[in-house]
Amino acid sequence: MAKLSVNDTISSEYKDELNKKHKNEKWGVTGAKYSGGAIWNLLRTRKYLLTALDYGAGRGSVAQAFPDISWTEYDPGILEKSIRPNGRFDLVTCTDVMEHVEIEYVDAVIADLAEYTGKVLFMDIACFPTNSVFASGPYEGEDVHITVREPQWWIDKFDEAGLLKHETQVITKRTKGGYRERVQLIYERV
Repeated sequence: MAKLSVNDTISSEYKDELNKKHKNEKWGVTGAKYSGGAIWNLLRTRKYLLTALDYGAGRGSVAQAFPDISWTEYDPGILEKSIRPNGRFDLVTCTDVMEHVEIEYVDAVIADLAEYTGKVLFMDIACFPTNSVFASGPYEGEDVHITVREPQWWIDKFDEAGLLKHETQVITKRTKGGYRERVQLIYERV
């Protein structure tokens, strides 16, 4: 059994492996690539979003894309961003993260996201394997998207978090290898 971390949202072995992966590879850079337009639309239509938390920030592409808002970056897989923030944020973004969360921690991460959300939670979740595998660590040989689930599974999981769902969008993209789905979710605190 994996040793639990202090906040029970990631195992210590996996956290160590992600730290190595972030140091040695160009990893954690797609947040703004897949979600930039949707985040821009949120910021454009909701002027009351003044503070933001990028949960699973990676290399910070979301904060870099929107410098006019006050960002806090949290990522347990990057040593210098692994200090848990305090309080709530007007906007919480979590892009290309949930598919990397260990299945036994999914509910805890969702609860964490709900707790940090002051007004709006934006999620973008890939629902497909990458065909890239971990070379070492607790998931050696497994796809780096260790929790691949259908869009409806994610929708149901987040619906249980107690936030009012505002919008759900399933995005299907045709690729050389077939079709890939992503789900984007926007929840608002009531």
